[in-house]
Amino acid sequence: MSSDALADGDVTRILDQGLVRYAMGLRDEAISFWNDALEQNPGDARALDYLQSVGALAPSAVASGVDLTPQPHSDDVGVATLDRSAESMVSPFSPPRSDFDKEDAVDETQDLTSDMVADVDILVREAREREQAGDFEVALKSCEDALRRDPEHKEALELAETLRQELNAVYLKELEPLERIPFLRATDSSILELSLDPVGGFLISQIDGEISVEELLTILGTFDQFRVLSSLHYFLVNEIIELR
Repeated sequence: MSSDALADGDVTRILDQGLVRYAMGLRDEAISFWNDALEQNPGDARALDYLQSVGALAPSAVASGVDLTPQPHSDDVGVATLDRSAESMVSPFSPPRSDFDKEDAVDETQDLTSDMVADVDILVREAREREQAGDFEVALKSCEDALRRDPEHKEALELAETLRQELNAVYLKELEPLERIPFLRATDSSILELSLDPVGGFLISQIDGEISVEELLTILGTFDQFRVLSSLHYFLVNEIIELR
């Protein structure tokens, strides 16, 4: 193999490593990898495209030769740090709260707590109804909404675990036979737009057109099975991958 071929392979690996890190939310690390690829292969089209896609390189930068050092997100620039201490939130012109006001505040808190409990019970009841109808994903969403309001709700916790097991079986069934091999269908730019968690990011980095579904599940055996299977299901139904 020629040295040029080896260099191309090295650049491709660096670009892919950056792509995985971007999918995992590590933007600055991804930009560093893509800058490394440009150092090894100045003018590399993929590296330039990635850097432009994430706002780290202006379209005219190739000609002007700008510095490619990772820049912070625009959302991070010029954001004032607010003083949210208790003192800063009280107007110096506000009269002190009376005992009557304090009693009203207690009553309002109790009313809000009662409303929250009622909301959680409604969500759990809806989850039960969707489970009976076979809509496991919708049911799980209602359970998760309930648990965001009350993380210790016993019935919601038990039902959510049951739903995850039921969905595991559904997702596994649609992936059979497990000897099939997943291939990426999405373009690199489409993958950049995905908001993947670390499991999804690592999973998509392993899909190389050679590893079977069964081997993927083995490689990710230490991860939460539901998160792995749900990520594969998401990739499949959204045509990010196809099984051959």
